[in-house]
Amino acid sequence: MRHFAALCALALLAACGKPPEEPKAALPLPPPPAAVPDAKVRTTTPDAFSGDFNAVGTEPFWAIEVRAAGLELSRPDAADLTVANPGPKVDGGKAVWSAPGLILTLTQGDCSDGMSDRTYPYVAEAVVGDTVLKGCATPL
Repeated sequence: MRHFAALCALALLAACGKPPEEPKAALPLPPPPAAVPDAKVRTTTPDAFSGDFNAVGTEPFWAIEVRAAGLELSRPDAADLTVANPGPKVDGGKAVWSAPGLILTLTQGDCSDGMSDRTYPYVAEAVVGDTVLKGCATPL
């Protein structure tokens, strides 16, 4: 009988919840992101692509060093390739280096190499012949 009384008391307590609240007035919307300073907002000027970069990828492993003198691609499964740096063609948050035998595209945006906890500030894509290599890049 004590168990029945305890269950009834618990049922009564559960039924005595708060009455529903009155709906609140809608809160004003925050300003658009462009009006709020944010560390992840990056410049999209050509200067964002004016320095040296390192681009890397996995499966297959590859790396490209972008320097004033040239672009150097290295992979464990193929011969290294070095081409003169033609300079990037910048369009908004994207830059393309187009040289004979190698096209490198860097696009601003967070990128993960899939093997570490590191986040890179650029997404990289390299085209070598018929092969497309995907990875990430960072300025030096």
